[in-house]
Amino acid sequence: MSPRSDPEFFDAKYRADPDPWNFDTDWYEIRKRTLLLAMLPHPRFRSALEPGCANGHITTELARRCDRVTATDIAPRAVELTGIRCRDQPNVEIREWGLGRMWHWENIFDLVLLSEVVYYLPADALTLAIEDMASHLRPRTTVVLSHWRHTEKDHHLDGDEATGIALAAFPHRCVARYLDADVRIEVVTTNP
Repeated sequence: MSPRSDPEFFDAKYRADPDPWNFDTDWYEIRKRTLLLAMLPHPRFRSALEPGCANGHITTELARRCDRVTATDIAPRAVELTGIRCRDQPNVEIREWGLGRMWHWENIFDLVLLSEVVYYLPADALTLAIEDMASHLRPRTTVVLSHWRHTEKDHHLDGDEATGIALAAFPHRCVARYLDADVRIEVVTTNP
């Protein structure tokens, strides 16, 4: 199979299994989520954007720390599943949208979470998507990149390549970094 970034591929995965990456049970997923949330530099944020929200595991945690969360995914079924998981969290808005599509958010985000999503774009498309995103963010916006470091047949890039491209595409200051054999997490703020 070749690298994928099409909504139909992801939608089929979520229709076949509402938890195709075992977010509920896989130790990597549980540990990554815990590390990522612990690395956020503030206890509370006004407004977060989470492209690639999958079935809402991180979304529910963000909703506890953010006044407003905009969670998006390109797979309609993932959007439905996030809606079900977050039905008791009125501060969560869920939309069908993906990184790499035209930026149309009027919200002012002070947190953007890119977890397990940037390597689904080819290098050129990723650069353009991050540059577009960065042009709409205010100074001192926290941006988190968290990615699996291994090569996968469905990914255009591995986690290190994708994270490096994303970080090179906008001016930032490093806040925190975590790296092990499986996961790389970078927490940065956009430059003033």
